[in-house]
Amino acid sequence: MTRRFDRRAFLRSALGAPIALAARRQAPSAYPVVIVGAGLAGLYAATILRRAGKAVVVLEARNEAGGRVRTLRAPFHAGLYGDAGPVRIAGIHRRVIDLAGEHGLTLVPFTLSPGASLLNVGGTVIRIPEQQQDLVAALRLTPDEARLGQGGLLQRYVADVLADLGDSSVSPDAYARWDEYDRLAWPDWLRSRGASDGAVRLMTLGGDSRQLSALYVLRQMALLRNTTTFYKIQGGMDRLPRAMAKPIADVVRYDAAVVGVDHGTSPIRIDYLEQGRTRRSLRASDVVFTLPFSVLRTLAIQPSFSSGKTRAIDELPYFPAVRFLLESRTRFWDASGFNGSARSDQPAEIWDCTYDVPGERGLLGATVGGELGRTASGMDRSAAIRFGTDLVVRTFPDLRTTFDRGAVYRWALDPWARGAFAVFHTGQMASMIPEIARPEGRVHFAGEHTSPWMGWMEGALESAERVVKEILA
Repeated sequence: MTRRFDRRAFLRSALGAPIALAARRQAPSAYPVVIVGAGLAGLYAATILRRAGKAVVVLEARNEAGGRVRTLRAPFHAGLYGDAGPVRIAGIHRRVIDLAGEHGLTLVPFTLSPGASLLNVGGTVIRIPEQQQDLVAALRLTPDEARLGQGGLLQRYVADVLADLGDSSVSPDAYARWDEYDRLAWPDWLRSRGASDGAVRLMTLGGDSRQLSALYVLRQMALLRNTTTFYKIQGGMDRLPRAMAKPIADVVRYDAAVVGVDHGTSPIRIDYLEQGRTRRSLRASDVVFTLPFSVLRTLAIQPSFSSGKTRAIDELPYFPAVRFLLESRTRFWDASGFNGSARSDQPAEIWDCTYDVPGERGLLGATVGGELGRTASGMDRSAAIRFGTDLVVRTFPDLRTTFDRGAVYRWALDPWARGAFAVFHTGQMASMIPEIARPEGRVHFAGEHTSPWMGWMEGALESAERVVKEILA
């Protein structure tokens, strides 16, 4: 699927009044806008600001663009690849879809091959939908719950609160009125609604949500409640940031790790290390931080930000997600009547990365987080791959004899990410949200963590539009 990109229509609809300034091109400043980070947010903000006539410099600590949008092609056989970062694009995420179309990238439906999905509950592997009754027995659902299935359970216990939470444009201050959802962790909130322990296990299969604020989970569900279609970029998600980086290659400085910012001066001074050795300084009219707060908190900032901003930067949690990519010599799941998709109460989510790639060999992806993510992050690489293989073998035992090679990406160990995406623990969201995106003078904040679409590529792009409005206004 591709879509023709109408840039003028986009600028009119996405940026509103400030784009009138862009259309006339603003008078050049003596100092550029400096964007810290060449992930999606940084690349997109730089692109729009340049169209508005602003001088821009992007400083990127890595030697390539993309940030947490990362695709692994090694050590796999030719043609196989798996995404270490985002794997899905929601059908309502028009910014991502339109940008993919502008850059000539092909979107394919993120779907399942024909066959049964699997659930692993307490070591019992259950085919869905054929063995639905076995699932009821394994979870000891109440008779009423047994008749509903997972979708029906979510409808019963969650649906009535989603309508109030689904406005993506709501003011950050509105989160205060949702404080009651923020007080409990997601599983505890489900229990407070009357769900049995078995129903809670079913509704939380595949992810470790024990520390997550119920408001965080409900907000994600509410924003996506009308979404039925998902896509991925054919050839790997990293093709999008690579394409976005090419037209602005002259303003992106790689191997340039920012170490400090003095925003008490005018112009602002940014200090960075070039190739890890040479200290350099740059002056800026504005600074845009697109770094995760987990990285931003390691920089020397003078003068200190406001107390609310400092608390958000210091305390915002990041999910310690680990992505395993496991190559199999055969796609045994197809021959067994499975579609390669599974969720377990370990907890782990598993899927077939190669359903749209021709060939005999296949690649299973698996994601863990929480306690399992921290455990895998404490191992050496070989041990971590064995750990991930053992997790998947519990659901797909045939992988034991067909496994060929694997890769692991542990986001908590990435020095320029220190976690996969922002999350909120109990009691944090209502108080932190108003602070996260708020600018501090001429210092602006972008990235998925500053957008309602947290954890999504769309969030990074949406946040870029917001900071451009701040700067142009």
